[in-house]
Amino acid sequence: MNVKETVMKKQLTQLMPTLVVMVLILVLTVATYNISLRQEEEECFNRLENASETMVQSIKNRVNDDLNYLRLIGKDFSNEDHLPTYEEYKDRLSTFEDVSLFERVDLLMKNNTLYTMHDEVQQIYTNEFLVLNSTAEYMDRVHTDTLTNKRSVNYYVPIQQNETVIAYLVGVFQCDTMDDQFYTKILNGKTHNSIIDTTDGQVVMDNQDLNIDNIASDTDFKLLSPKKNVLKQIHSLKSGAFASEKNGEKKYFVYKPVGVCNWELLVMVNEEDAFANVLTLKNHYMVMVICEILILLLYCGFYITKVRRISKKTNELNEDLNVSITLIQCVRKLSNDLYKESTIDEILQIICEFYQAERCYVLDLDMDNKKANGIFEYGKRHDEIHIENMVRLCLEHMDLVNQFFENQKSYYIEDVTHEIPSTSPIYATFMQQKIHSIIVVPFMDNKKIQGVFAVDNPKQNYYQKDFLESLCFFIKTAMEREKEKTKLKNLSYVDSLTYAQNRNHFNEYIEQNRNKELHSLGVIYLDLNGLKEINDKMGHIAGDTLIITASYALQEIFLDNSYRVGGDEFVVIEQDVSELLFFDQYAKLLKRMKELEISVATGCVWKETCSNLSETLQEADQKMYEDKKRYYSLAGDRKSTRLNSSHITISYAV
Repeated sequence: MNVKETVMKKQLTQLMPTLVVMVLILVLTVATYNISLRQEEEECFNRLENASETMVQSIKNRVNDDLNYLRLIGKDFSNEDHLPTYEEYKDRLSTFEDVSLFERVDLLMKNNTLYTMHDEVQQIYTNEFLVLNSTAEYMDRVHTDTLTNKRSVNYYVPIQQNETVIAYLVGVFQCDTMDDQFYTKILNGKTHNSIIDTTDGQVVMDNQDLNIDNIASDTDFKLLSPKKNVLKQIHSLKSGAFASEKNGEKKYFVYKPVGVCNWELLVMVNEEDAFANVLTLKNHYMVMVICEILILLLYCGFYITKVRRISKKTNELNEDLNVSITLIQCVRKLSNDLYKESTIDEILQIICEFYQAERCYVLDLDMDNKKANGIFEYGKRHDEIHIENMVRLCLEHMDLVNQFFENQKSYYIEDVTHEIPSTSPIYATFMQQKIHSIIVVPFMDNKKIQGVFAVDNPKQNYYQKDFLESLCFFIKTAMEREKEKTKLKNLSYVDSLTYAQNRNHFNEYIEQNRNKELHSLGVIYLDLNGLKEINDKMGHIAGDTLIITASYALQEIFLDNSYRVGGDEFVVIEQDVSELLFFDQYAKLLKRMKELEISVATGCVWKETCSNLSETLQEADQKMYEDKKRYYSLAGDRKSTRLNSSHITISYAV
C-alpha cells in the first residue's frame, strides 16, 4: 500500500465514527417519522369512522322513527271499516309531513287514485298498484318522481281490510333535500357524504351534488386496509374503508351500513383533507430529513474534499520525493570517479522508466562545426535513423532550434499536431519518427545551444520539466569534466614537441598487451642519426626542427601508431596489418626520410602471430642498433658507447 492510500485510509477511518452517528440520527428520524405517521393515520381513520358512525345513527334513528309513525297511521286506517276519505287522510298526515324526513306522504288507492297533501285527488295512469299488490312494506329504488320530476325514493306501507290491501301510504324521500335533514359536520364540512342503495348502486343522498349516478359502475376503487379483513367486513355489511385514485388525485372512503333497507353511508374525503395533520407532520419530517441529509452530505463533501486535498498534497510530496530520489540517483552516478560513457546510458534508462517513455537520448553537438561530439540513447525503440534525423534537424536548422528555446529553458509538447505548424521541418521530423509528444531541454553554454536532452512520448510525470533541467546541468558538468579528463589524459599521452604518442602511452600500450596474443603485428624502431652534431653546431632549435619533421613523416604514414620514446628515438606499432602493406609503408617511410634528407637507423619486424610483445620490440630494437652501427662505421664516427647506453635503456622500457 502506497503512502497516498495509507493517508486516505487513515482520514476515512477518522471520518467513520462521525459518519455512523449522523447516519444513526438520520435512521432514528426516519423511524420516528414512520411511527408518528402510522399513529396519525390511524387517528385520522378513527375520526372518520367515529363521525361516520354518528351520522349513521342519526339517519337510522330518524328514518326508523318516521317509518314507525307511518306504520301506525297505516294500522289505524286498516282498523277502519271503510276506505279513508281525502279529508281523513289530510287531517291525519298534515302535521306529520311537516316534521318528518318525507317530502310528502301520499295515499295510493286501489283504483290508482292518488291522494296528495297539496294537489288533492289525482288519477295516475299506471299499473303501479297492481305491481305493489303485496301485504309487505316495500322500499322502491331511486326514480324520477312523476309529480315533481325529481329523484326520489318511495316507501310503501300497505293498508289492509279483511286481509286485503285496499291502499298504500307512500312516504316520498326527495333525494336532493335529504342532506339538509342529515347534516353532520365531518372534518369541517370537507367530506362528501352519500347514501347508496346497494340493491342497484343508486345514490340516494349526495351532499355536494357531484352527480354520481351509480357508484357500482366505478371500477377504479382500490381497497385500503387500516383494519383487518376490510373486504369481509364490507361483504358482511360491516364498516370498512377503501380508496379511489383517478388522474393522480386520491380519495378516501369510509363505508357504513345504515341499517335501513339496503342503504349504506359512504363518506368520501380528499387525502389532503383527511390527513391534513399527517401531511403537515410529513412535511415537517421531510424538511428535517432533508436538512439532516444535506448536513450529512455537506460534512462528507467537506471531509472528502479535505481528504482529497491532503491526498493531493501527499501525492505531490511523494512525486517531489520521487523526483529528488531519481535526481540524486542520477547525480550519484555522474559524480562517481569511475564515470564512463555507459554511465549516461544507465541514467537514460532511469529517466526512461521515470517518464514511462518510448525513448530518451542526449545529443552532444558542436553547432559551430556542425557535428555531433557524442550521442547517447536508451529506449524501447532503438533506431539509428531516428537519432541521425534528430542530429540533422538540430545541425541543419540551428536558427529554428535557437528560436525554439529563445524564451524558455525547456519545452513539453503535449500534442505535436496541435502545437507545431505543419509547415515546420520540426513537425515533419517528429511525424516521421512517430513522436506525438516530447520533452526537450537544451544544453546551454553562454546562451549558445551545445546539445539537447529529449524524452519521446512520455506517459507519466511529463510536467516534471524542472527535473530534466536540473539533471541537464549535472550531465553537462559531468560531460565537461570527462572531456577535461580525456584532454588531460591525451596531453599525458602526447609528446608536447611533435604531438606524436609519447613514452607514457607507449609503456601503457605494452602493459595492456603484455600477455595477449597479437595478430599481423608490425614493429619499427627508428633513431635519428647525427642529432647531437646538429645540436652542437646549429643549435637546439635546428635539432628540434629535425625531430618534428621526422615525427610528422611518421604520423603521415602511420597516423597515431607512432611513439616518441626518447630524444631521437621513435617506435611504430601496427596491429592487424598485412605483411605486404606494412613493408610497403616501411618503404615509403625510408623514401620520405631520404627526400627530407634525414638520416635514420631503423629496425623492422612483422609477425603473423605475436605471443610476446616485448620480445618482438627487442628484436626490432636489435635490428635498429645494427643499422645504426653500420651507419657510424661507414661515417668513421666512434659513438659506440652512447649507442650501447641508449640500447640498454630501451630494452629496460620494453
